[in-house]
Order: sequence, then structure tokens, then C-alpha cells
Amino acid sequence: MKTKLATALLLTAALAGAAEKIVAGPKGGRLLDTGAQKAEFFVNAERKVEVAFYDAALKPVPPGERVVAVTAEPKSGRTTIDLARTGQGFVAKTPLPAGEPYRVVVQVRDTPGAKPKNFRIDLNLERCGECKHAEYACTCAGH
Repeated sequence: MKTKLATALLLTAALAGAAEKIVAGPKGGRLLDTGAQKAEFFVNAERKVEVAFYDAALKPVPPGERVVAVTAEPKSGRTTIDLARTGQGFVAKTPLPAGEPYRVVVQVRDTPGAKPKNFRIDLNLERCGECKHAEYACTCAGH
């Protein structure tokens, strides 16, 4: 009975993950649904993470009281990415570690004491030949 239950839970989780539709943001990064507004996770040419916020019409909005934390999880070990607040969101002070693909965890809090919304992104910076986005933000149906 426990085996059947565990199998059913794994299958449900796999189907839920497969059904997730990745949406690219205005910069070509991955759009994260944080509730009333969207956050875009983007890795720039210097390998620095940028997190920008947008309203429903994808117009930029200031971060307000939001707090963002980013953790890279390469094989060499977990690394916290220090972020600087900007008028548009947050920008990493240092580049991401080399060695992708690996997981990146983004936590967004609406206020400093609020419960975080967690997003797990499989970081792959190679470009998709079809949609031309980085693979972590690929919008193609088969990815």
C-alpha cells in the first residue's frame, strides 16, 4: 500500500511539473509568478543574476519592500548570491559559479517578514535553437 501511494505521489508531482508552462519575460529571462506581480529571473552577459518586477501588463515596477534571495547549487557546493537593490529590482554583485547545468533557487518575499515564494530553476545558459532564449527560460513545448 505504501509503495502504491508513493508511486502515485511521484507520478502526480511529475505530471504537475511537466504541465508547468515556462513564460519568458521582457528581457528574455524566466518569468516567475509571485502573485499580483511577476518577477523575471534573468542572467546577463556577465553571468550576473537580475530579478526585475512587472505588473500584469509587463510594465516595470519598483521592488518596493520585497526581499529576494538567490542560491546557486553547482556540484562544487551551494553558494548564496549577494544581491544589490536597484530601482527596477535586484542585481547580483558577483557572477554565478561556472559548471552548469545546476539548480538555482530564488526566494521572493513581499515584505521582510513574509513567507517566501520559492522557485527552483534548472540553470542552463545554452541558447535554444528554436525560441532563442537561454534553456532555463526556453518556451518551446518540448522542453
